[in-house]
Amino acid sequence: MHDTSYTEKDVPTELLANLGSLPSRKHSSTVTPNRALVFSTIICLTIMVGIIAAVSVTGIKFQQKPSECFEVACPENWIGFQRKCFYFSDDMKNWTFSKRFCDSLDADLVKVETLQEMDFLLRYKGPSDHWIGLSREHGQPWKWTNGTEWTSKFSIRGRGECAYVNDKGISSARPYTERKWICSKPDIYAQMRMQSLT
Repeated sequence: MHDTSYTEKDVPTELLANLGSLPSRKHSSTVTPNRALVFSTIICLTIMVGIIAAVSVTGIKFQQKPSECFEVACPENWIGFQRKCFYFSDDMKNWTFSKRFCDSLDADLVKVETLQEMDFLLRYKGPSDHWIGLSREHGQPWKWTNGTEWTSKFSIRGRGECAYVNDKGISSARPYTERKWICSKPDIYAQMRMQSLT
């Protein structure tokens, strides 16, 4: 067996002279490759957990119910213009059917209130004529479907009882002729405003 006890003779004198400056093996400040790898792994995992947490929080915010600012103002297949929604039919029916159809959608045959609205209707109607919500009894003044009288903003050509929009503006015809039609109703924001006032 070997004797493991050392005497001062066995230790080199250079080491004995600098004995106080040598680090102990127990508290060595030397970083080994294994320690560097563990330290780097911990830093990388911490960064990855932070990124995943940030993405998760952001994802949750996007999945929340959108505020009313992002709600669509008009139903699908309707076109919005000046706080109103407009539906341009593809079918051709008489004026009475057209009015009932609009009623079934909680809308009216369109009431043309401004020149800008008339320009909008002429632009989007295409080549076909479309019924609007203006009619009259024989020898009586023109009225909108809501009962208000027409205020002569536009001239109406023809001698019929029901009005329609064509390429020249507004004309009239008998109610049994078939044409396309335009429904309108307030957009969702105008409806909310009206409900808050009541």
